[in-house]
Amino acid sequence: MRETIEFRIDEALARKFLEPGLGVPLSDTLRRVVLPLADAQVQRIGEIQRKHRARGEFFFIYSEIHRAYSESELRAAALLELVPRARFEPSGSMCGTTYDESAACKHCGAGGHQLSELRLDTRRIPKGKDISQTIAGEMVISSRLVNALSAHGIQGADYRPVMHCGRKGPEPSEWRQLIVTSKALEVSPQTRAGINLFDLDEPGTYRCPKGHLVGLNPLSELYLSQRSAEPGDWFRTDKLFGVRRGELRPEPRVLISQKLRQVLVDLKAKGFALEVAHLVL
Repeated sequence: MRETIEFRIDEALARKFLEPGLGVPLSDTLRRVVLPLADAQVQRIGEIQRKHRARGEFFFIYSEIHRAYSESELRAAALLELVPRARFEPSGSMCGTTYDESAACKHCGAGGHQLSELRLDTRRIPKGKDISQTIAGEMVISSRLVNALSAHGIQGADYRPVMHCGRKGPEPSEWRQLIVTSKALEVSPQTRAGINLFDLDEPGTYRCPKGHLVGLNPLSELYLSQRSAEPGDWFRTDKLFGVRRGELRPEPRVLISQKLRQVLVDLKAKGFALEVAHLVL
């Protein structure tokens, strides 16, 4: 496995604190820096971030860890996390999808229940992708992927109709909403989560006192209790990651079997990445 970390840093601050030539400007005001996770520059950026945070400021405004695996590593995995890379808006609720939030947790916002079919402006779904996700976590898959999943007997999920929210009202679309129906997998304490690599959220700002929410972002590969695993192809975690803010909602992580991975490979499906997940005692 090869791990890298991506930072987005204000261009003026990057010029002031970073070595010349480190990173690539995305605009006049923003720089993208990608480094191997073990690079000494990563810890230096972390120290600069801590000093800025102590003053109530930020050095980097975004960071994300990326993992790349060999084919043999992917094939050897007990399970794989499916990480959507194609995100879009508006969300379902902004297009008329109805939710019941009466039972949602007052601490973290988890527990809302979708009442209606998913309504979206399907024109906004990224073109050429088989798996996409709204900013609210609603996941949609293409009809060609649904056909392949059905043909191979993939189990553990429903593929529900997605209605296009057009000028004439809701209309059927070729898209389907992915709803994982299998028993949730228990997230092991070995899974690390926090705000970012340098802030593990010790005060627990993004952790739910009732146990619904692990943290804002996963910082490690997923570790899951082996005793909670059952046969199937689609899975989800019992704990959520993220935050309830505006249209954003805490989300479970989605996992797949090796059988499902092969279907995606054969179909050359797009719109996601795969990360190794671990079953532990």
